Amino acid sequence: MKSQTLRGWYAVHRWTSLACTANLLLLCITGLILIFHHEIDHLLEQEPAVVKTTSEAPRPSLQQLADAALAAHPGTAPKSITMFEDDGVPMVGVRVGAPGVASLREGTSVFMDTTNGAIRALFTGDTFTGFILKLHVNLFLGFPGQLFIGAVGLVFFLSMLSGIVLYGPFMRKLAFGLVRFGRQTRIVQADLHNLTGIVVMVWALVVGLTGSFLSFSPLIIGLWQKTELSELIRNLPAAPPKNLVPLDKARRVAELTVPGKDLAYIFYPGSEYATQRHYMVVLRGHTEIEKRVFNIVVVDAETGALAAQRSMPWYMQVLLLSGPFHFGDYGGLPLKILWALLTILTTAATVTGLVIWSRRSKTAMRQIDATATNNTLKEQA
Repeated sequence: MKSQTLRGWYAVHRWTSLACTANLLLLCITGLILIFHHEIDHLLEQEPAVVKTTSEAPRPSLQQLADAALAAHPGTAPKSITMFEDDGVPMVGVRVGAPGVASLREGTSVFMDTTNGAIRALFTGDTFTGFILKLHVNLFLGFPGQLFIGAVGLVFFLSMLSGIVLYGPFMRKLAFGLVRFGRQTRIVQADLHNLTGIVVMVWALVVGLTGSFLSFSPLIIGLWQKTELSELIRNLPAAPPKNLVPLDKARRVAELTVPGKDLAYIFYPGSEYATQRHYMVVLRGHTEIEKRVFNIVVVDAETGALAAQRSMPWYMQVLLLSGPFHFGDYGGLPLKILWALLTILTTAATVTGLVIWSRRSKTAMRQIDATATNNTLKEQA
């Protein structure tokens, strides 16, 4: 590689690394805490107490649960159904709000144990990890802060990519992973920086990109709403239903259409993720990764007939899969520990890189010229 090209890549690596250093350190520290957010919430007792039930009464139907939520909030209309687990307890969240309002953000949720229909209050107070999550996601700056964090992720990706390009020429004569202890301090620091950087290379690229995808999620979801969802709505009848078939019927139709999947969400007609006439039933797989792969079944809310079936577009699938890959919460405690170790190594690479930047700009340029000259001579030989 020519000296001029190496200098260009070095400039890219140097300035992109410098541009994201402060934010990257903050993201590493907050991300390290968030990897163990379940364990921290449990330790600080910032989670609801698990209520075990021994009742042998038959389980309430999904429609009965929705009716109970509406009874608890008279004058509201149902907006969506969310299925999830809380400490191993199967739960349903029924979102209700003002009639005629499509937005799901304007309303309230009622959480119930699906085994007996008991209303449970989830912990809604401010938690330590909740505070850290807001700092990690948007620096308490809302949507603009979220976009800024996404841009930091892209700059970090470019920093890692340029570091990979530089690693080969700079470490060509040395054994992989060699740290030359006993040499000058700047040489030891450079070797440690190169070692930690190359060790976390693939992981850092994945975490940087998935973090950016998550930060740009409002834009990505908006794109899906304006393209795929809008097209689906245009091609289906728009007349609002006179009566709604029970939720359980819509669920059965969806599960027969996409067998082997579990119910994740149901969006009511008129909500922002459905048409004026149809239930939008969202199904997912069973494993931690498959739970992020969604299929959409559109069911006529008046007749219960199947209206359409769709898979999420690739960019939505990437967004949905970015969460577990970014936080490492899909493989239990061993994977969390691995994610934590890689985060610590990334922090170390960031710190050593900052120290090197502050001390060795002229030396680096001389090393670039010498490396390029040696490579040219070898190619000519």
